[in-house]
Amino acid sequence: MVAARYSENFGPCELGDQRLNRRALSIGQALSENVGQALSMVFKTAKELKRAYEFSPMATLVSSN
Repeated sequence: MVAARYSENFGPCELGDQRLNRRALSIGQALSENVGQALSMVFKTAKELKRAYEFSPMATLVSSN
């Protein structure tokens, strides 16, 4: 069920770049598999966590303030 959920929600995204599409799907998968956990627990490495934050629209809001 979890795989179906993230694939359904993030699979059809078209961001204009295959790399970004794969990143969205992997972030969605990690979040779907770890619902309710802190992001620092969801993403095992600092690199993964940084990429997830960079991908988030919140990163744009934070950096523009």
